[in-house]
Amino acid sequence: MNWGKGITIALILFIGFIGSMVYVAFTKNADLVSDEYYENELSYDQTKAEKANYLALNTNIQIDKEVDGIVFKFPNDLEQLKEGSIVFYRPDQKKYDRTFNLELSAGNTQSLDYNNFVDGYYDISIRWEDLNEKIYIFESSILF
Repeated sequence: MNWGKGITIALILFIGFIGSMVYVAFTKNADLVSDEYYENELSYDQTKAEKANYLALNTNIQIDKEVDGIVFKFPNDLEQLKEGSIVFYRPDQKKYDRTFNLELSAGNTQSLDYNNFVDGYYDISIRWEDLNEKIYIFESSILF
């Protein structure tokens, strides 16, 4: 083989590689973590304080995968719950994000059916406010 054929083959392979990289880049979903990303960054100190409020409770929220669905077991001292929400964030596809209102049943538990979710990895953020208007944030992750 002479130099001309070698350079031609190398250029064709290089152009094919670049073309495949462009195709992959344009077909990959690149959603932001949040539509209000910059606004959330401005409230970072407040979020950090809310996480510290949860850590000061010295109790844990348990997340169990049961036969019927996911069960959240909250500590008994959350009886003064005013309002709250459970957010499931799916890092790879925003369309699978889910938000549920915090509605504790007897025994300070909340169950969510598996039908609400698609198999994969989720980041969980539970945020609630007590009657004294103190806000708490608990974060974890789960894999279905």
